[in-house]
Amino acid sequence: MKRLALITTLLLAAGSLLSGGLTAHAEGGATVYPEDGEFIKPLVFENLTDYAVAGDNYAFIEREKENDVIKVYDGTSLNLYPFTETVSALDTDGEKFYYSIGESVYSLPDKAESKHKIPDAQTTISVDGYTYNLSDATLKVADFKNEDKVTTFVGEYKNLKCFDNTVYAIKENSLYKFNGAEEEKLEYEYVDYSSTLKIEVGQTRTDLVDGYELKFVTIKAGSYMTEVDLSQLEGQYLASGETAPIKQDTTALLLCYTGNSAIVAIGEKSYITLKTATAETQERYTTAPEFENATVTGNRIYASPFVIVGTSVLFPATGTIVKINGKIEHEVLGSAFYEVEYTDAEGNTHTGYVTYGFLTEYIIEDNKPPNEFPDPAYSEKNDVRNVILILMVVILVLVAAGYLTYVATTGKRKKSGLPTDDESASANNMQK
Repeated sequence: MKRLALITTLLLAAGSLLSGGLTAHAEGGATVYPEDGEFIKPLVFENLTDYAVAGDNYAFIEREKENDVIKVYDGTSLNLYPFTETVSALDTDGEKFYYSIGESVYSLPDKAESKHKIPDAQTTISVDGYTYNLSDATLKVADFKNEDKVTTFVGEYKNLKCFDNTVYAIKENSLYKFNGAEEEKLEYEYVDYSSTLKIEVGQTRTDLVDGYELKFVTIKAGSYMTEVDLSQLEGQYLASGETAPIKQDTTALLLCYTGNSAIVAIGEKSYITLKTATAETQERYTTAPEFENATVTGNRIYASPFVIVGTSVLFPATGTIVKINGKIEHEVLGSAFYEVEYTDAEGNTHTGYVTYGFLTEYIIEDNKPPNEFPDPAYSEKNDVRNVILILMVVILVLVAAGYLTYVATTGKRKKSGLPTDDESASANNMQK
């Protein structure tokens, strides 16, 4: 084994520079994933100046101290469009929203200048036998179906509008819609994922490798899950990506529990979710391996069948002779893995995982003849044989270099008239 490790030293040196070693990270507080209720927030306004309605989509102008913001709500999410100028009005053609700044009109979300004409403010609207009239902040409705009955609504109103045969108006920074003499205050809730941008790393780095046990979990439908990049654990917060609710029960590989969270993997991506959103499940994943013992041809052995530097437990691992416990295959894994037993520098035995294709039956041990090379018909997904061939080429290159040095030195001696090593040896023998 030592011979193989020495032969591959030059190759590993380049690989270690490219892949990097395990780096330290700043430990912060506990890893806390938001509870489901923390994602849902009410949409409220402090200074609502205008609106437009396109089916289930709404656009609002919120006037703030330093700038105006158009808030577009689609029933679940909220998109914000801030402006340094004053946005004076909103409208829609049923497909796009339009806003005006001064005399110009633009469309959303592209903010492109448009020829759309925003209508003038209305004071009277007639719909389905009802006539709504807004005068001096007082809103009245006349019911011509019921002997010209007139109802006065309580409160101060503004921005009387009609979209898709429904009448709306603003009162006390809220939007109301009307059905005859009845009014309904519209209330909205949206999903806010901003809390997933600062999830503490906590003990994640340690929990990924310490005492790992291979487990699968089911993530319950309706739970939230955020993609995380576990190759970046150096800072205080996890590098997070998209957050989305789980539409159906989903099986995943458990990487670790940390804080109130579960970190899982599906394929080559990793995610964080609430621990309470997961349930450990029994899965069929072990198959018979092709060999009982093998030599590692890759750089690392990992704590779990998920390949990132953060799950690495032995580096460099090339040349390590391992015992094969089983072959791990499951649809949620990025590839097949071998569960192996290996011995560290202190002589302790551990269990780890090697990606399929980074093992070979070809074993070299000190003071022992090498195992018979695998049957030529045997093949693996990776280029294991190429690795062995590369090692042989390295040896041949070293031998060739020595030979060329010898030839060059001999030639110089002949040109200078000096005896070569062979000629010196012959002369000595003759003198004797």
